[in-house]
Amino acid sequence: MSDLFRHGTLLIVVGATLCCGSGIAGVTEGNDAFVKGDYVTALKELRPLAERGNAKAQYRLGRMYEFGQGVAVDKAQALVWLRRSAAQGDSEAQLELGVIYATGDGVKQDDKMAVALFQKAATQGEATAQYNLGLMYAKGNGVQKDYPQAVAWFRKAAEQGDVRAQFKMGVVYANGEGVGQDDVLAFANYAIAARDGNAEALAQRDGIGKRLKPARMRQAQALAADWQVGKPMPGSPATAASKDQAIVAAPPPAPARPNKCSATGTMEGEKFTASNCAVSLYGDQHSVAIWFNEDPISPPEAESFQISSYADGAQGGKQRTLVQIMFCPGGGATTASPSAVKSIDLNTNHAKSPLAGIQWVVESPKDFKVEKMTGEVKPGAMLTGRIVGNRSKTSWNLEFDVRLPQKDAAAGMACSK
Repeated sequence: MSDLFRHGTLLIVVGATLCCGSGIAGVTEGNDAFVKGDYVTALKELRPLAERGNAKAQYRLGRMYEFGQGVAVDKAQALVWLRRSAAQGDSEAQLELGVIYATGDGVKQDDKMAVALFQKAATQGEATAQYNLGLMYAKGNGVQKDYPQAVAWFRKAAEQGDVRAQFKMGVVYANGEGVGQDDVLAFANYAIAARDGNAEALAQRDGIGKRLKPARMRQAQALAADWQVGKPMPGSPATAASKDQAIVAAPPPAPARPNKCSATGTMEGEKFTASNCAVSLYGDQHSVAIWFNEDPISPPEAESFQISSYADGAQGGKQRTLVQIMFCPGGGATTASPSAVKSIDLNTNHAKSPLAGIQWVVESPKDFKVEKMTGEVKPGAMLTGRIVGNRSKTSWNLEFDVRLPQKDAAAGMACSK
């Protein structure tokens, strides 16, 4: 897994830029100190914010413990802070945790968990996570090998200027892996990757160039010269009607019987109502995740949730009201029943009061009661349930009649029969 990447030194600059719009005193100062190598000041500024729940400070503190910057190396502490940050949706923390799980650095190596984390960060636009996710699909690590999916993620990263992904796009067109073999497109993608003098990309570009006739060479050079960061890569359906259009297939049509769901109650005293939902199935464990959302869930978001079992608490910079549950409808078996549900991983977020959100593992019958649970826990089956519960100032009444997706999620709740 040595070809997986994390942000590394680039992240110092990127992290500082991302934090500056947050308006939270101390994060900017802490990152500035980190960039200068003043780890004492960085630790002084970032730790209090991390302890008060600032995701960006938690991420930076986790990195400091991971690599011994201003503190002794402590992998356990690094995981604590990175997990807290990732749980709040910080894409950089999700990426870093993904690398940790993929490499087994301080944890038991877990490719499926790595894929789930890369997926979360990739869907938020992290180019390095997109590249890493492409590698996982290309190798079949943690997911079924799927060259078209690998190409789709490499393409997303390449469009953001990731040279490694641009090089991979050259490789897939040169070899015809997940796309139709095309020397013109291979040359163009290699040429883009070679813009900064990458020796391997230059060599591959020139090798392909020797096989191209003058007219095709001019075509390839024009494609490469026209490309800019943010534009579709040569060979994308948006740029040409090329042989690989099938790799960006439209999502499968919605089932004839629509999902029905509702979630009502209070979040630490704040009332909420949500009547839109998305579902994921972790087939290895026969566990299910359901995302109840106040506003409509877009098809791309629903498709992403099916793969990652993760719902972002914000959209377009705005907080959203949601409830997410992860549970074992059959206690690890394929047949759902009320008595089989012993615990639920419950996560909430409130648009008007983000601090009202909780992340709990609730237990039956102490915290909740399953009034109804029927169906089969398998792809394409219907699952129907009603769960009511109360803990502290949070209460919930969840009802759902949903079809489980055909595609398996990369990760989910572990169930024991």
